[in-house]
Amino acid sequence: MNISLNRLTLWIALLATCAFTLGAPQTSFGQIRDEEEEEPILIEEDDLNELLMWIVDEKYEKVLYKAIRYTEDDDQKKHPMPYLYMSKAYMGIHNSDDPDLRESFEVDKLKALKNGLKYASKFVKKDKEMEYVPQEQEFIEEIRKETIIAAETEMDNQKYTKAKSYYKYLTSLDKEDPAAYMMFGTVYMVLKARRDADVQWEKAKNLLLDQQARGLTESQLDLLQYAFVKTIETLDQLGDRATAQSWVALGDDFVVGDREYEAVKRSLGL
Repeated sequence: MNISLNRLTLWIALLATCAFTLGAPQTSFGQIRDEEEEEPILIEEDDLNELLMWIVDEKYEKVLYKAIRYTEDDDQKKHPMPYLYMSKAYMGIHNSDDPDLRESFEVDKLKALKNGLKYASKFVKKDKEMEYVPQEQEFIEEIRKETIIAAETEMDNQKYTKAKSYYKYLTSLDKEDPAAYMMFGTVYMVLKARRDADVQWEKAKNLLLDQQARGLTESQLDLLQYAFVKTIETLDQLGDRATAQSWVALGDDFVVGDREYEAVKRSLGL
């Protein structure tokens, strides 16, 4: 009788243990999933707001000093915003009329622009979920306009390697900018790197055919007109009239009423 009671007690204990074991993981795993899905706070909102206020107050030294510390931290360097504020700080220095300010940072206007571009590109790259980039399109357009001007100046001065670096940055700011890829390819062509040129031109053509230039900003549309003219001119000057004419065939769908474009077409007898 005692043996039977002992066995019954053991069975009840075993069943209770099984019931607990089967039920417990559901809550436990659910909690684990919640913890895994919750994004860690890499940088506190108050700290980011402090960087913003320093940008507004033009306290660029404070911005750069604090933001660079975030970018050197193993975890915090994953957050996109410090790179944005570093870019804005350098663009503030670039746009300033105070030469003493630039001298204090040991940069001239173009060096400040390049630093701004470098960190803007990192900002876009770090924002893998596109959580912040859409809100900063006005700033990105501003830095894009400055970059286009600098690149065209280098093209006019026949400083093609420098121009290439600017166009490469433009493709980093927006991977769906056909004109940036077109000019990137054209500079490669001038530098006698035909294979690299063809790779970039192929990207440009695919973007134009797929998206029909929809969603491009004002500066991107201006660059697109310039890119068609410059690419066609370059190919013609290098003796590749057939490829130049293929760009005209494509350009007719995207460039309307531009005098330079019509002039370069006439030079090809089109």
